[in-house]
Parts: sequence; structure tokens; C-alpha cells
Amino acid sequence: MICQNCNKNIVKPLELYNGDWACPFCKATVGIKSIAVKVNKENDETFKLSELCYLRALKKQKDPTGYERELNSAIEYCRTAARMGNPKALLRLGFFYEHGYITADATESIRIAYEYYKLVWSSTPEMEERPADRDYAESCIKLRSAAAKLYLELLKKLPQSFRRVGGLDFAEERAKIIDKGLPVPDDDGAERVAEDRIMRILGVLQSCYNRERAPLFGIMRLEKGEYGQLLAARIGKSGLTDFAKKILIVLFDADNGEFRTIKTEEDGKSLEPDNAYYLYFFNAGGAHSVAESKCKRISDTLRKNSGLGEYSGVKRIIESMGKSVDRTDMIFSVDDVLRYKSKLEPFAHATDQLINSMQNK
Repeated sequence: MICQNCNKNIVKPLELYNGDWACPFCKATVGIKSIAVKVNKENDETFKLSELCYLRALKKQKDPTGYERELNSAIEYCRTAARMGNPKALLRLGFFYEHGYITADATESIRIAYEYYKLVWSSTPEMEERPADRDYAESCIKLRSAAAKLYLELLKKLPQSFRRVGGLDFAEERAKIIDKGLPVPDDDGAERVAEDRIMRILGVLQSCYNRERAPLFGIMRLEKGEYGQLLAARIGKSGLTDFAKKILIVLFDADNGEFRTIKTEEDGKSLEPDNAYYLYFFNAGGAHSVAESKCKRISDTLRKNSGLGEYSGVKRIIESMGKSVDRTDMIFSVDDVLRYKSKLEPFAHATDQLINSMQNK
């Protein structure tokens, strides 16, 4: 993949909280549309490894450790194949985002899946090297048809905020697919199943234990009454206070701005369960691409940003979230900070720049 800004070859782009990619050299945004959809022996074999790991993960669902290990491998192989333009990997990566296998904001997950599905159905894959499967070209046509179907079904699920910005119309997009000579379903697709919000939050906290691309920090909004449900809920054998033993978890009262660090059951029970809160977590000990000392500088900036007081950096991000009713989660990785990091600027400055970018959206 060639960066259109600096013309350097990107082997592994920075993957940002909203699904965008950024050049690791010049930090310019690299759009998904810049991917050349093509099939060659290398990306085909990489995708097959991804599918093998995914099938192993499905067989290990009763073994949480084995399941997470195989699923993480499947996602990483899939990412690699997708960067190389493999259409099956692009479609599978969209599936991973849509169905919550990859930790991201719920709204952004749908937007990302939308982008991947559209790229697959709207492109004609180039055959650089014919893989062992002689019918691969024909299967790519079927794949584009499957991508078109998923795309149309997804249009019904888009949040109103994204629908407004994108100016999307179901009938118009359906007509574009027909113009490509692809079949479309007779109906509009199934209605979206309501998300289990509490289990999603616990799933994000559980993802902090991932061995690949564990989230660094995040903020999740809890509507009135949801905190009480969260305190009582379990994912596997783990609940909120179990995660709090290894991850910094802080609750901010949405009404008065007060905060409370959660460490034990007693810390949690002392809060009003029916209030609205923002849950902030920082995963200092996760699988990150920078040293623990760098993570501490990021954490310190979030706690006391620009000398404005305790957790002022976090509160500034919460202010940006409050501007949209659709913005319920903001999950960040180290890549989001590296996007603003230069050789001359420290990690604290990069974190501050990330916070500023949130407030300017």
C-alpha cells in the first residue's frame, strides 16, 4: 500500500479508533478505498490461515483462553490479508467489525463494516497470481454478491448520525449494485437485533486481556439504571470488580462530574445504581506496542491534562462524546496516540493532541 501523501510503502498502517488507517511515516489518513483489491498466492494463503484459526476458535468456545488465542490470531491474519487487498479477507474483516469481534465503538463498527462491504462489491479483483483454486475468479463474483447483500442489510442498521452525514438512500445504493450486474435480495434485509449493552461493556473490559492489540484506554457511557445492571452482570466468571483488579476503572457521575475509582465490591455498591455514568478504563498492563513507561505518560496526561485538575483529560473527551447521542463508546489503542507522536514531541504532547482532535470533531 502506497501512501498518497508521502509516497512511502506502508506495510502496517496505524489503525485508529474510528476504523481509519494512518500512515506511520507522515501520519496522513490512508483511506480504505486506497486498497487495491487483488488476489495473489501470498494474500490467499494468509487468509486461509485466518479462516483456519477462526474455525478453531469456534470449536473452543467452552475454553475462554483457547478461544481468545485462536480468535486473535484469526483477526491478525485477516488484517494482514486485507491490507494486501484480498477480497475475502476484506469481507471477513467487515464481518468481524459488524459482529463485535474487534473492540471498537458500536457506531464506528457498523461504519467500518459498511466501508469494507462496499469496497468488495464495487471492485473487480485483479488476479495477480492464480491460486491453487481454479474457480477462484468465479468465487470472487459470488463474494461480491454476498458483500452486496450484507451491504444492503447493513444500510438499515446505520445510526441516524451516519446516515445524515453520508446522505445514504437505500433505493439509490440498491440501484448502484444492480448497475454492477450483481443480484440483490427481494426484501430489505432483517431488522437489527437490539444490542446487549451490558455484555458489550464487559466484553470490552475482557478484551484488555487480549494478547494482540489490546485496547489502551476507553470511555463508555452508562444510561440511567445500567450501572446497577453492570455491577450484577458476569461474562464467564468475571464481573466489573474482577476486571478492576488488573485494569484502572473510574466512574464519572454524568450529572455532577464527580468520579470514583472502582476496586472492590464496596466501591461499586456505594454509588447510586440508577444514576447515569461514564466508565473510564486504562489498561496499563496490556499487550501494547510501547513500553510501560510510555503508557504511564499517556495515563498521566489523561488524569491531569494541561493542569486543569484531576481526570481533566478524560473529562474533555467526555465533553466531545456528549455532542452526539449516537456516541456511546470511545475505545483507543496505542496507535491512536502514535498518530500524533513525532520524534521531537513526547507522548504527553501526543495524548494532548489526540484529546484536542476529539473536541474539534
